[in-house]
Amino acid sequence: MLLEQTIAKMGTMRLTSMANSFKERLSRGDHNDLSVEEFVGLLIDDEFSARQNRRLSRMIGKADFKPENACIENIIYNPTRGFQKKDIMQFTQTTWLNNCQNIIFVGPTGTGKTYLSETIGLQACKMGFPVKKIRLTRLFEEIRSHRGAGLYLKFVEKLNKFKVLIIDDFLMANVTNQDLTELMDVLEDRNMRSSIIITTQYPINKWHSLLPDPTVADAICDRLKHGSIIFNLKGESMRKKYKK
Repeated sequence: MLLEQTIAKMGTMRLTSMANSFKERLSRGDHNDLSVEEFVGLLIDDEFSARQNRRLSRMIGKADFKPENACIENIIYNPTRGFQKKDIMQFTQTTWLNNCQNIIFVGPTGTGKTYLSETIGLQACKMGFPVKKIRLTRLFEEIRSHRGAGLYLKFVEKLNKFKVLIIDDFLMANVTNQDLTELMDVLEDRNMRSSIIITTQYPINKWHSLLPDPTVADAICDRLKHGSIIFNLKGESMRKKYKK
């Protein structure tokens, strides 16, 4: 009776994982050779781990990654791709995030730009940092929609809550002067406060010519490039390789 009451109280306090662990460990006799302190410690560890896993799942959901579930363990390292394992492993540490560094992946279609950006994004989530991935054209659509509803500032504030913003397919569509101004707003708010990951097919030295206003283009290119970690990806399309 006391056991049932204890488990019920755990549920009331939203210690569901601890309650389940308590029942399972008692049924297996895990407590027999442990001190009270050790057994309670295990229960707390189980609850803590479950909460951390739920939090990570929520963060991954909000990040809007692709269904491929990119992860660092599945990266294919090949000298012809333009990067080595040590280049990627640096992102398993928080240094680049603490320094608010940007990352830029440049390369032809299929070379793994989005996959690598999501891999790094997932690592950031695992380290407790919220991440958001969005295509540049979708970003402009969201901005226009929120501006029309009078919620533009709230949308920008929401973006600022993400420690890492992944902008996919950068400059893959024409950019208007209005788009440029709004992009500048987003970048300015994040400058030296948080990180941006860019994926693009266009070499950095061509960005300026693709932006309509030279003055704003200077400011945007400077904010994205300054102190960035840049990867120039090469090689055959990874999609073709998987298809073969």
